[in-house]
Amino acid sequence: MFSKLLKLTLHWLPDRSDLPEGLRIGLPMMAGLLLFSAVGDTASGVNALICAWLVGVQGRNLAYPKRTILLSLSALLCCISSALALLSLIEPLLGIAVLMLIGLLYGLSSNQRKYIQLLTYNAGFSLICAMHLLESDTPWVMVLLSSAFGSWSAMLSAVIAGPWLSIRQGEQLLAKVSTQFVNWCTILGYSDAANVGKRLALREQLDEAIAVLAHWLQEMPDNSAVLKIAKGLRSRMQLIEAMEEIGRIRQQESSEANADALQCYITDFAVNFNAIVEQGAPLPDLPQGNGQHPTLTAIEQQITAAILANDPLSENWRTLLKLIWPSDADSIRSQWRKALQKGSREWHHGLRILFTLMCCQLVVALLPFQQGYWVTLTAFIVMMTAPLGQLQLRIWGRAYGTILGSILALAMVWYFGTGAWLEPATCITLFLAFATYYKARYEIHVFWITVMMIFAITLLLPAEPYIAFYRALDTLTGVILAVLAMYLFIPSWTKRWLDNYVCHFIELEQRWLQSIAEGKSDLALRWQAHAALRQLSLEISYMKLEPNNSARELQDWQSFLWLGLTLHCTLVVLARQGQHPQLQQACNQLQSWLPLFRSRYKPQWCVIEQPLLTSDDVHLWLAQDLSQLYAWLYWQRPFQLSSTIEHH
Repeated sequence: MFSKLLKLTLHWLPDRSDLPEGLRIGLPMMAGLLLFSAVGDTASGVNALICAWLVGVQGRNLAYPKRTILLSLSALLCCISSALALLSLIEPLLGIAVLMLIGLLYGLSSNQRKYIQLLTYNAGFSLICAMHLLESDTPWVMVLLSSAFGSWSAMLSAVIAGPWLSIRQGEQLLAKVSTQFVNWCTILGYSDAANVGKRLALREQLDEAIAVLAHWLQEMPDNSAVLKIAKGLRSRMQLIEAMEEIGRIRQQESSEANADALQCYITDFAVNFNAIVEQGAPLPDLPQGNGQHPTLTAIEQQITAAILANDPLSENWRTLLKLIWPSDADSIRSQWRKALQKGSREWHHGLRILFTLMCCQLVVALLPFQQGYWVTLTAFIVMMTAPLGQLQLRIWGRAYGTILGSILALAMVWYFGTGAWLEPATCITLFLAFATYYKARYEIHVFWITVMMIFAITLLLPAEPYIAFYRALDTLTGVILAVLAMYLFIPSWTKRWLDNYVCHFIELEQRWLQSIAEGKSDLALRWQAHAALRQLSLEISYMKLEPNNSARELQDWQSFLWLGLTLHCTLVVLARQGQHPQLQQACNQLQSWLPLFRSRYKPQWCVIEQPLLTSDDVHLWLAQDLSQLYAWLYWQRPFQLSSTIEHH
């Protein structure tokens, strides 16, 4: 019982790796709060705290040169947004119009990289806070000064250690890639259709770690330490490809004994990976089955070469990295093109945010809220994500964390009073709030930030103890309005957009298969197809959180994920073997699958599937993969009813 209670408590505390982040973000926040409070302007102190928080959280996992550029831009946007709030002094509707425009941009950028989307998030948050301060008669000079101090001090706090810790940061990122690789290998050995979602979720975590390290490498100059880390990443990438191929061979192995042997090999490799890399421990023997298996022999040689890592990096290694992690400029352009298409999810989400913010402003204007700006702020915060399932999880996490944090903090204030204990309690909870910012469960961060805000408000305004209660009440009001917008006003069910993700994945697989057939084996297409499969897996996981899906429907999509993953791994094996002119028929079959998928709910259609001519095992795998895709499509076909019914 005690161990379970201890485990639960530790779950609500920050991870050890996040403790430096809590200090980096918390120190400029506390400095801004204390500085402006010391000069008699508590409200501006809170504004400095908020701006430091907004800018500080963007620096996570970014290389120090990149931090300098991005956080400087973020700090500048916070200052500009605070200045735009002055328009509300001329005409309140002007300030609201600017907020609506930022809300629309916020929704349109929901498909961007997180630290890019946070630019619009920070701009909107700063604007809402500044408008509230101006409405409460805070001098406009103090509003601008507090915004500038909070945002720029957070930027300096994030980059000041760069000259000493840049290489250490890269080593930590490489270690994280290794950890995620081991976790992924652990499930790869016994992967099947039942746990494909978990396998892809672990691969998502691995790919995110690779992307962060690739981004770091692109930002760093060439030197011996950076090149060593780049070799380490190349080694992990080669091992990932080798393990994917072994997993695919295990899946197709007809002999149960051989399949079990390959499963044991993958598990042993994962368990002993750190010892193999760091201590030079011997590699486990790769079982060849009955005689020498040509593909397994080639894989074994690749694993040995990857572990030794003696080969020098190619001259264009940075160009190859961009295939894994395109530059910010390329990513922004491609994602904006998708977002601006007519009927896109991002347009839908942007309009939903705009409408919700209008409702919040209207409710605040009509009802006598004491801390009304928290209504708008809460709705703005929780609507960061576009998928309805993820948005629902975020909204309930906000409500859950706010309720628990408010009960605990208000109970402590009521029991202990407003004594000297509040100062250290505020500092500790401030640190915990932002050391838990990156926890997987959003309500943990919300819980600590709610406790911190109530303590801070009570400490700075002891004569008005009910302000903390009003803040909690207004937060819950914002949550309610967000829920209404999500379910009633402008719902956005994931299944509405799911077909687009399926078609995008199959189109990329077909283009990659075509390039393999032509002997090109386009590496960029491979990574794009892999990213599309992971995105499809995320969408299906979001759909599981929504209330309007049957168990049968979810199982169908789980099966499709497994078929898509199997096809992708087959193409990985084919790409290693070089040119395959006989694959043209398979390309045509995969291309023909798409129009049938788009029309699968129409009354009449039929599957015309031609058998593939196979020359070896891998081609047979491809034929089976395509056959299973068509079989899956067949079971989606509606039952045919006769147009006339004869009565006997």
